[in-house]
Amino acid sequence: MTRPIVIGVGNRFRRDDGLGLEVAERLDGAVAGCDVALADGEPARLMELWRDRPLAVVVDAMRSGAGAGTVTRLELGLDELPARSARASSHAVGVTEAAALGRAVACLPGRLVLFGVEAAALGDGEGLSAPVAAALNGVVARIREEVLGRCV
Repeated sequence: MTRPIVIGVGNRFRRDDGLGLEVAERLDGAVAGCDVALADGEPARLMELWRDRPLAVVVDAMRSGAGAGTVTRLELGLDELPARSARASSHAVGVTEAAALGRAVACLPGRLVLFGVEAAALGDGEGLSAPVAAALNGVVARIREEVLGRCV
C-alpha cells in the first residue's frame, strides 16, 4: 500500500473518546488518494493499518492536562513522544504505546503524525462535549492540510 492513511481511534460510546472516529468519518472521501480507517487503539491493528504507508495521520482523544478541546500535533521522529500515553480511554494502551511498539519491531509508516484533542468527558454515553465538538472542524481542516499534496 503506497497511499497515505488517516486513522481515527476511539470509542463512540465513551463521549469524547469518539472524537477520532468522527474526524475520520468526516475526512472519508474528502481527500482523493488518501485512505481512511477506524480503529479502537489496539496496537496490532494500528500497525497493520499504517504498515508500508508513506504517511499515517492518527487522530485520538487525549488527557494531558491541557484545556478541553486543545489540539496537539506530534510527529514521530521530530517530537518526543510521551513515555506513557497521554490518553485516557476505554482501552489499556494508547497510540503512543503502539508507535513505540511499531518502532521496536520496525513497523512504522514513512511519517507518523499524531493529532490529539484534549478530552473533557470520557464516561459512558454518546456525543462529544462542547469544547471537543467546537474543536472538531479545526482538527478536520488541519489533518486535511497535512495529507493534501501527499495523496495521489
